[in-house]
Amino acid sequence: MEEEEGGVDKEDVFLAFAQGPTPPRGTLRRALDKAFFIFLAIFLTLLMLETLCKLLCSLPWAMFGDWLLGIPQNEEELEL
Repeated sequence: MEEEEGGVDKEDVFLAFAQGPTPPRGTLRRALDKAFFIFLAIFLTLLMLETLCKLLCSLPWAMFGDWLLGIPQNEEELEL
Protein backbone atom coordinates (compact mmCIF):
# COMPACT_ATOMS: atom_id res chain seq x y z
CA MET A 1 0.00 0.00 0.00
CA GLU A 2 1.46 3.31 -1.08
CA GLU A 3 1.45 6.32 1.21
CA GLU A 4 0.88 9.68 -0.42
CA GLU A 5 2.89 12.39 1.28
CA GLY A 6 1.41 15.84 0.83
CA GLY A 7 -1.25 14.60 -1.57
CA VAL A 8 -4.92 15.48 -1.33
CA ASP A 9 -7.69 12.96 -1.85
CA LYS A 10 -10.34 13.90 -4.37
CA GLU A 11 -13.01 13.55 -1.70
CA ASP A 12 -11.24 15.90 0.69
CA VAL A 13 -12.74 19.21 -0.38
CA PHE A 14 -11.80 21.19 2.71
CA LEU A 15 -8.08 20.59 2.36
CA ALA A 16 -8.21 21.47 -1.31
CA PHE A 17 -9.33 24.98 -0.42
CA ALA A 18 -6.76 25.34 2.36
CA GLN A 19 -3.65 24.78 0.25
CA GLY A 20 -2.34 28.32 0.24
CA PRO A 21 -2.98 31.81 1.51
CA THR A 22 -5.75 33.81 -0.07
CA PRO A 23 -4.69 36.72 -2.24
CA PRO A 24 -5.03 40.17 -0.66
CA ARG A 25 -8.23 42.08 -1.37
CA GLY A 26 -8.10 45.28 -3.35
CA THR A 27 -8.61 48.71 -1.84
CA LEU A 28 -12.09 49.03 -3.36
CA ARG A 29 -13.24 45.71 -1.91
CA ARG A 30 -11.84 46.60 1.51
CA ALA A 31 -13.66 49.94 1.39
CA LEU A 32 -16.89 48.19 0.39
CA ASP A 33 -16.44 45.68 3.21
CA LYS A 34 -15.93 48.47 5.73
CA ALA A 35 -18.96 50.39 4.43
CA PHE A 36 -21.09 47.24 4.59
CA PHE A 37 -20.09 46.51 8.19
CA ILE A 38 -20.76 50.11 9.23
CA PHE A 39 -24.18 49.96 7.55
CA LEU A 40 -24.90 46.64 9.23
CA ALA A 41 -23.92 47.98 12.65
CA ILE A 42 -26.11 51.09 12.26
CA PHE A 43 -29.03 49.05 10.95
CA LEU A 44 -28.87 46.55 13.80
CA THR A 45 -28.51 49.36 16.34
CA LEU A 46 -31.62 51.07 15.01
CA LEU A 47 -33.56 47.82 15.09
CA MET A 48 -32.53 47.22 18.69
CA LEU A 49 -33.46 50.78 19.69
CA GLU A 50 -36.86 50.44 18.04
CA THR A 51 -37.49 47.15 19.83
CA LEU A 52 -36.35 48.62 23.14
CA CYS A 53 -38.65 51.61 22.69
CA LYS A 54 -41.64 49.37 21.92
CA LEU A 55 -40.81 47.21 24.92
CA LEU A 56 -40.47 50.15 27.30
CA CYS A 57 -43.66 51.80 26.04
CA SER A 58 -45.67 48.63 26.57
CA LEU A 59 -44.74 48.35 30.23
CA PRO A 60 -47.48 49.31 32.71
CA TRP A 61 -45.38 52.01 34.38
CA ALA A 62 -45.19 53.94 31.09
CA MET A 63 -48.57 55.60 31.82
CA PHE A 64 -47.07 57.25 34.89
CA GLY A 65 -44.62 59.10 32.67
CA ASP A 66 -47.37 61.43 31.44
CA TRP A 67 -48.48 62.03 35.02
CA LEU A 68 -44.94 62.85 36.12
CA LEU A 69 -44.44 65.26 33.23
CA GLY A 70 -47.81 66.92 33.86
CA ILE A 71 -49.20 66.21 30.40
CA PRO A 72 -53.02 66.64 30.40
CA GLN A 73 -55.02 63.52 29.61
CA ASN A 74 -58.37 65.05 28.61
CA GLU A 75 -59.36 67.76 26.15
CA GLU A 76 -61.00 69.72 28.96
CA GLU A 77 -57.65 70.12 30.62
CA LEU A 78 -56.18 71.50 27.41
CA GLU A 79 -58.65 74.40 27.23
CA LEU A 80 -57.72 77.63 28.94
